[in-house]
Amino acid sequence: MRQIIAKFLLLIYNNVKRSNLLRNLIKGLIGDRKFVFDFNGLKICASPNSAIESNIIFNSYNEVIILKLIENYAAKGYNFIDIGANIGLHSISAAKSNPNIEIFSFEPETNNFNCFIRNIDLNDIGNIRPFKMGLGNFKGTISMNINQDWNKGRHSLKVSFGENTKKLNIPLTRLDDFKEYINCENLLLKIDVEGFEKEVIEGGEKIIGEIKQGAIIIELLEEINGLDVCKSIVETLKASEFDAIYKIHANQFISVKEFEGSADYILVKGNDSQNLFNNFNKKCEKV
Repeated sequence: MRQIIAKFLLLIYNNVKRSNLLRNLIKGLIGDRKFVFDFNGLKICASPNSAIESNIIFNSYNEVIILKLIENYAAKGYNFIDIGANIGLHSISAAKSNPNIEIFSFEPETNNFNCFIRNIDLNDIGNIRPFKMGLGNFKGTISMNINQDWNKGRHSLKVSFGENTKKLNIPLTRLDDFKEYINCENLLLKIDVEGFEKEVIEGGEKIIGEIKQGAIIIELLEEINGLDVCKSIVETLKASEFDAIYKIHANQFISVKEFEGSADYILVKGNDSQNLFNNFNKKCEKV
């Protein structure tokens, strides 16, 4: 009954009046429970006690253009590697767009990973290979900082969250350790690891170097890594011929030559991949 009432109020919130009073009432009804919600044609298990999940519930998720880009590449047969999968929204979006592609997804945090597995089941997905581990530049165990505050998507191997930090030892391996299983002909990568991007790339340089047609979606945060590291990440990818660079700003793709401040970036390699991106971008500009 609680779920029925919460979903009815959510319907009013999303279609009639978006008020803080109504939002807080819905959050109070749901509490720490995870209910199943419809989002972007998917069934997603979510709770408002996490920033990403709350944005899904209240239809305020801010990476819709990235989801659509992933869906676009997946629909054209690009395999997908999701590094920092969280509860699996990007992976499941790709899988729904094309059940014939291969998807490798990596999420080391227990609660996020368990929710990811449930979301795979809810959407009857059969082409995702989920791994409960992190990726970096060595194979072993590493201590990850778990953010116990509202934003459960910010767990980090680099950032401490003060008194809200809990430590969790996680297995770590290299992307290149999966080289024999990954088809690099047409490949899309998403890297969102809260400051560990350089290490992920160092551990995946063979796969990245062998991509024929592809794109890399990567979050680069100067406030975590510093300007020099962010610039070096872009230059490293450019050296592997990912030389068409776009910065996402206000749901628009802005062509840049190098790192230009904290944001999500798209780096594209190959003529076919570039044409696919250009066609997608033209559709976005018309909206």
